[in-house]
Amino acid sequence: MTHPAPSRRECLIERTDNQRNGKPRYWCSVHRAPATARFGGRLDQCESAYRDGVAGTSFPLETEKYPGGVALWGSVEAVYDTTGFAPERGIHVHAREVVGGPKAIDDTFDAVALAPRRHTLFEERTTFINSETAVAYYVSSFMSHNIGTLYCVYCGEAHLDADWFAVKPHHRHLCHGCGKVFSVRERGISNPVIAMRAALGDDDSNREIHRASRMLDVRQRDYPGGLQIWASNVALLWTSPEPEEEGIHVHLYDGDKNRIEDDTFARVVIDGIELNEGQLRFFMAQRSLTYLAGKIASLICPSCGEPHCDVGEAAFMPHKEHHCDFCGARFDTPGRRKKIVSNPFMDTVAQLRRLAAN
Repeated sequence: MTHPAPSRRECLIERTDNQRNGKPRYWCSVHRAPATARFGGRLDQCESAYRDGVAGTSFPLETEKYPGGVALWGSVEAVYDTTGFAPERGIHVHAREVVGGPKAIDDTFDAVALAPRRHTLFEERTTFINSETAVAYYVSSFMSHNIGTLYCVYCGEAHLDADWFAVKPHHRHLCHGCGKVFSVRERGISNPVIAMRAALGDDDSNREIHRASRMLDVRQRDYPGGLQIWASNVALLWTSPEPEEEGIHVHLYDGDKNRIEDDTFARVVIDGIELNEGQLRFFMAQRSLTYLAGKIASLICPSCGEPHCDVGEAAFMPHKEHHCDFCGARFDTPGRRKKIVSNPFMDTVAQLRRLAAN
């Protein structure tokens, strides 16, 4: 169940003047903030929308009440979904009063408000975490970037780098609180999640991540209520002494829309098609970025005929020339749209949809 935020104002985004490179520029008149994506695209929400209404609609999470552990994840849209359910957006919360015990909280909220257990002079503020901060953290973490929490030198607002800025470390940062640009000495990416984790004692060195060992081999027709697939992603916050689990996460539903499977697997085969977890992980991250909308394709190397998958920074920066990892050939994107990123998982999704329709 998702708890909506009725007081959150909708953006009103309009095209204004052009950027210096001739690309269009977009502006939100409601929040008075930029709404231009990388390469001149239009963001679905402006850069200040994530701050709007959060304090009034967030779920206050008191972590000290759950000594069994608290975990937070951003609700990223499933890469394959045949359920017909509306995608959840927000922050999913697990909280246990006893380690290994039942979940006292297992729900999704528009935003979560957390305050540190021990206040200090520099940690007196409550941190608000919503879907924008969660998705940005997921993408930056996926890229293995060093992430910190920067504070605007003019107004003290904790700074969020989202969308393209969550992918590419940079010196200059536009504050979403006061609208001023501030610079830092070292290139980096800022996210309030880091300050939250530090204040709550969640350190990467204390976390254990175990590889799932289960296998799943199913047919879509056996689950008339549909199925959903994600790549597991590292929790935004994890205070449990138990390890996290890594793999492919799957939900399966019966004809009455009851969830009969909710688990993480090391290997997943659906209708005889084995899912490539590496491609799936890139695809999930790529689809969460507004500036990549319409710029993901599945290319075949013209020299060796193998599917081509862009990895690393190339997976997040649309480009014309591609380098085949199988034969070493270099080739240009065919067709009119030249700058794209290639991921064969698009073909996997198309194949699964064709099989589901039969």
